[in-house]
Order: sequence, then structure tokens, then C-alpha cells
Amino acid sequence: MTSELFDRLFNGGKFSLPYLVKFSHPRAGDIFLVNNNESVEYNGNVYKVSSFDYAPPGSNGDGATLSICDADSGLLVWAENADSKMSITVDGIMLADGTITPIHNYKHFYGSIAYGDDGKIEFTLGHDDRLEMTFNPYVYDTDNNRGNA
Repeated sequence: MTSELFDRLFNGGKFSLPYLVKFSHPRAGDIFLVNNNESVEYNGNVYKVSSFDYAPPGSNGDGATLSICDADSGLLVWAENADSKMSITVDGIMLADGTITPIHNYKHFYGSIAYGDDGKIEFTLGHDDRLEMTFNPYVYDTDNNRGNA
């Protein structure tokens, strides 16, 4: 992690961080947005201009939020068509000189979506709670868990 990125994340520069966010769903498609005043091309994808506020999760994976005004992004239609196969990934952060630093920490699969008449969409993103379920979704047997066989 570069020192500029560290300073922006942890020393008060967080209010204006241009995050590159990818919204994915197999049927609803992909939407690429950047919190910036001009579009950005990164890894062969064009991240369109948007205005949003992203708060990353805490150390246990809870507490991430994304508040965005839909305007022309098509995100409201995407949210209506998305189901449990959707994911939201923060691909990177754009630094002051225009370079993009990739981030691999923030990928969200769970959460809830609320929106109002003003076009503002609120994502409350949760953590993976499959291991807290009464019936564990993973199957353990002597083939995939040899250490405890």
C-alpha cells in the first residue's frame, strides 16, 4: 500500500476518495461506477461518473454502506433484477495524480437495498453469515476434510 493511499484512507482524506465500484449479476449484467467528476478506464472497463458515499466494513466484515443517487447509472433497474447472485466489488481507489491503486479487500455478497422517490439508493452490506447458520451449507466428509477423518 502506498503512503499516499494510507494517508487518504486513515488520515482524513477519506471524504473525497474516488472508489471504483463494480456491481455484478449474471442476468442483470455489470455496472461500473467511479465517485469522480470524469469517467475512468481501468482493466478494460469504463467506470462511469457517479456520486456516492461508500463506507468500508469494520474488522469483522459488518457495517459497510453505499449511498448513491441513481441519476443515469441504471442501478435502480439493476437492483430490481438482482437476486442472491449479485455482488458489489470495490476494484480500486484513484489517487490524486490519476493513478489507480487496486483493492482486493472489499467484495460484498450480502445485504439489503432501500430506495426512495428521490432516486437515492441505500445499500446496507453485511458479512457472510453461512457459518453461523443452524445447518451448515458446507458438506464435510473424508474426501474434502482429510485432517479430521
